[in-house]
Amino acid sequence: MARATVQDVAKTAGVSVGTVSRVLNGSPAVSASSREKVAGAIRQLNYRPLASARDLRRDRTMRILALSKNLESPVISEAFRGFGDAAALSGYVSLIAPTSGDLEREQQLVDMLRNGSVDGLILFSPTMPDGDVEALAEQLSVVQVCEIVDSEAAFGVSIDDRQAAYDITRHLIGTGARRLAIIGNRAARSGRLREQGFREALSEAGLAAEQGLFANGDFDFHAGRRLTRELLAMDRLPDAVFCGSDTVAAGCVREIIDAGLRVPDDVAVAGFDDSIQAEMCIPELTTIRQPAYDLGRVAFEALLERMTGPAHRRGRTFLPHELVIRDSTKN
Repeated sequence: MARATVQDVAKTAGVSVGTVSRVLNGSPAVSASSREKVAGAIRQLNYRPLASARDLRRDRTMRILALSKNLESPVISEAFRGFGDAAALSGYVSLIAPTSGDLEREQQLVDMLRNGSVDGLILFSPTMPDGDVEALAEQLSVVQVCEIVDSEAAFGVSIDDRQAAYDITRHLIGTGARRLAIIGNRAARSGRLREQGFREALSEAGLAAEQGLFANGDFDFHAGRRLTRELLAMDRLPDAVFCGSDTVAAGCVREIIDAGLRVPDDVAVAGFDDSIQAEMCIPELTTIRQPAYDLGRVAFEALLERMTGPAHRRGRTFLPHELVIRDSTKN
């Protein structure tokens, strides 16, 4: 018979995974009735908290695992390099695995941490619900990078995506743009924050978003081209387009130029990340520089604290971003 999980306890008790986690960790912020339901489910399922398994394991594997939906993002690739370099300096072997957004695959990989095959876990873009991340982080060594779910227990490191998008949108407005469009990705938490910053900057300037187009599925070069075609087919041409990544912005620039228009004279384009695509694009892209390598390095430092010491950082840390102005927008 398979060993009961915290999700099984939550389902049997009829409460959230987060409630089970709080009961297991002795939090006072749980009602007596919920506590009794959880205790009954634990007895019924003969559930043994994973923290006990961790505490009983004396030996470290000196391996840590990083999970990401894919390995295509230049930011994630560079953050993983920073994470891997920092891990190696401390004698750890770092492993990375793509999940393709498959929850079952993700859970199978997370089980490597639960059963002691690795000592710690870095989550770049989790598919599991926020409550599951919270429960996992309450019991085991977990740190989030870039895409950070709302969790009191799981420490996360990223840039301030909302502020970064606000900054680049203010730059576009400062160049004289008045009809601004966004090509974004609402499937990602960072994408939703970037949209929020974009709209806040427009509202502050007394402007409305001219158009908003959002990817359903892949957020890549081809998505940038496809969504830009839709944008160019509309009645009013925007003077500037903010794209949620450099890769998408490169597709946007290509489509605008193929349509016989000029960047930035007819339509300015801004990206996000300052990846290699930003400099390969013609014209080179105005963008937001993320300190990707440092994101990975700081994430490992926080993970090492969780793996080796009693004190755990909670909440999140924002590393500074930088607006990089190039030829794709007017100066």
